[in-house]
Amino acid sequence: MKRFLIVDDDELSRKILADYMAEFAECVTAPNGKVGYELFEKAILDGRPFDLICSDVLMPEVSGHEMVSRIRAREESLPIAGYIRTRIFMISASGSPKDMSEALLDNNCDDYIVKPFQRTTLKAMLRKYDLIAYDNEP
Repeated sequence: MKRFLIVDDDELSRKILADYMAEFAECVTAPNGKVGYELFEKAILDGRPFDLICSDVLMPEVSGHEMVSRIRAREESLPIAGYIRTRIFMISASGSPKDMSEALLDNNCDDYIVKPFQRTTLKAMLRKYDLIAYDNEP
């Protein structure tokens, strides 16, 4: 079964996304980027890396941008043969082109989700990155 990490300081947003994604994967949640990075690191050390991380941009302690930067740096240092880079989707209420390009280009994320998100959009994104099959219809 796939494993997804959902990082968002807003408890309701975290729960809604986790509840939706639970249809497709085991979901683990974190309230900020600090805890999110710790869970990412533990998953690597346990040999059960996440297939996808969905992270809010603005959070206390460690922002989504900072967490992603740390994750990408850690992935570069991994000597694990066959390790596949974790897919990362940034989540934000801002759909401005500047914010989106910063997340995608500067942070090396795979995609960007604008809140409030639509289930059909999320499902299409999961399919695009081969995180779910086309036959996983509800």
